[in-house]
Amino acid sequence: MFTAPPTTTAATNTSPTTTTKSAPGRPAKRRRVSEKDTAAPLPAQEKDDEGRQWPRLFNGFESPSAADLRKKTYESAWPVLESEIESVLRDANRQTLEEVVEFLNSDVHECEGRGRVPAGFIITGPNIAGQDLLFSQLGDVLAERGEGRVRFVRLKAGEVGNLKGGLKRIVREGMGGVEGGDGGEGGGRVVVAFQDSEAFDTGLVGELVGLFHSWQDRIQFSVLFGIATSVELFQARQLKATARQLYGAQFDVVQANAVLESVIMAAVAGAKAQLRIGPGLLRKLVRRQQEHVAGVGAFVSSLKYAYMNHFYANPLSALLVDGQKLDKEILQPEHLEAVRMLESFKSHVEQSVEDGRLDHARLLLENDDYLKGRINRQAAKRQQYLGKLLQSLALVIATEHSKRSFVELYEAALEEGISLDQSPGPFDLGDAIKRSTPEELIGLIKRVMTVVVDGNPSLHWNGMGIGQDAEAAIDKFEALRADVERLIETSKKKKTSLKSKYSSQSRVLRTTVVAQKVQLSRDTATLTEEDNAFTAAIDDFFAFFKTLVGCEPLSNLFLNEVWQYDYHLPYEDVFVPRPGATFARALSRPHDYLGCACCDKANGSMVGTLPATSILYHLYSEAGASINVADLWAAYYALVGEDSEIGMDERSALVLFYRGLAEMRAMGFVKQSKKKADHIAKLKWL
Repeated sequence: MFTAPPTTTAATNTSPTTTTKSAPGRPAKRRRVSEKDTAAPLPAQEKDDEGRQWPRLFNGFESPSAADLRKKTYESAWPVLESEIESVLRDANRQTLEEVVEFLNSDVHECEGRGRVPAGFIITGPNIAGQDLLFSQLGDVLAERGEGRVRFVRLKAGEVGNLKGGLKRIVREGMGGVEGGDGGEGGGRVVVAFQDSEAFDTGLVGELVGLFHSWQDRIQFSVLFGIATSVELFQARQLKATARQLYGAQFDVVQANAVLESVIMAAVAGAKAQLRIGPGLLRKLVRRQQEHVAGVGAFVSSLKYAYMNHFYANPLSALLVDGQKLDKEILQPEHLEAVRMLESFKSHVEQSVEDGRLDHARLLLENDDYLKGRINRQAAKRQQYLGKLLQSLALVIATEHSKRSFVELYEAALEEGISLDQSPGPFDLGDAIKRSTPEELIGLIKRVMTVVVDGNPSLHWNGMGIGQDAEAAIDKFEALRADVERLIETSKKKKTSLKSKYSSQSRVLRTTVVAQKVQLSRDTATLTEEDNAFTAAIDDFFAFFKTLVGCEPLSNLFLNEVWQYDYHLPYEDVFVPRPGATFARALSRPHDYLGCACCDKANGSMVGTLPATSILYHLYSEAGASINVADLWAAYYALVGEDSEIGMDERSALVLFYRGLAEMRAMGFVKQSKKKADHIAKLKWL
């Protein structure tokens, strides 16, 4: 029978009034202090520690207010973009949702497809991850518009492995609460959606569709299939009996590339984005989306990680707030020292010296108050630059002459700036604009005027406003449009075609035969008075258009590092999987991961105290492309055998050797050699 040992610690639980004799060398008990003296300051300190979750940077010298400011700035910046992204994703599926709901509510299947199950085939393309959001939105829309008469059931291949599991889910989610579901009036409807339908077993889909067909006279079933390939390939995989029981229509979803571009316009390049993702990082993000066919959700996660990195690890991100809200007391000497180490600061000082502004350069380097003033004025200059950038991009898009996508234009604008004089380049629009016909030029002027007045909703740019610049631009474009329309009317009266010297109609190819040789030469057709006037109108339009379009590269701006994030390594370490390098490091330096005493003294070298797999990896690294297993065992046993410091017997060492070799094979470092039975071959990680 178990009995508890006698306790000898009763003295420690005595009341404060009990007097005990202290042991030799033991400090005397301290006098009990009133709770009012000790408990008062603790809650405030704990509250401060809990409220400030982010660490102080500058090796702990950052002030609590600056750390809190970084956190508040992030918490105010990211939710705005998150709501914009959700809005873009909802709008991207809106047309498809309307078409699907209209199909489900129509009576087409009752008259033409009588006796068959209505089916909607939704083509999502390779963006399988987008099906989750699409069907989630579809369920919400059907629940909202169905007024309780429609039940939406979503089936996933990973959750429904057989017919019993599928029927359980349909009965639990679809049959309960449906009016007419008990076989009465039959007014209810159950919509069953097969998400990623290619992943379902063909027999399971056929059995479920057969059951839906047999119950169609009592419960009105409709099915939806999310398809990544095509309806033809999906139909080829199904049984003919299943195909005969379905009657449906095909719906195409906006492709992932178009959705990604809309997300970039709203959340990366739009006016609501406080942090600018640099061109290098943005190029990597987009390339990863295109090459690995990842869903838009992966891009959003990468974007959020960039925001977190910038505000969490960059102490200068506190300067991103509005200059009027940035208290000079928040700017510590450490902030100013970090600012003076930025590349943009150094370039600005060097350029000031070259321009002869020596006093300005000296004050930036020596006077902290002067530098604080310059920092506070950067918020207004940043907004001015972003306004010019968005205005230029919106006007370039309005021309409809650029052959580049918006993402390419935005990357080029940040990296190289925008100039219509670049030839060749992404913004080389001069030739395309000058070759415009009169009708095309009028359409171009109208589109540009619309952008000047209304802006670009996708970029959240509200136009040029109501200032003098906007009024002058509108007046200029109105006058040009009136001139071109007048020239068109005059040409119609004279029954001539209106052209410019840039159009192909004004260039004539002349053929001359001299001494039985054909000579080709280009000549310019004679231009009428109206043609010359139209040419002058084109030149006038393009010259004025160039004054509205243009900005410098982002790297040229003073303190651009404060509101630009363009670091690749943190993103690649988290979002780009490199298991080969991770395994190699873990096996070569196991102490970095295990923290055990046996591996502490190794320091990357090979010793017998390392785990068996780590020892084999060191031997593997020193061997050639083909490794003799007997030689590998001999080298391993020499390190851990009875003659070594480890002193392991041969049987135990052999067990660990085979286990380590099996782990090396499982991790993809070795395989059985086809040439020699007693050899293993190295494998190379790609």
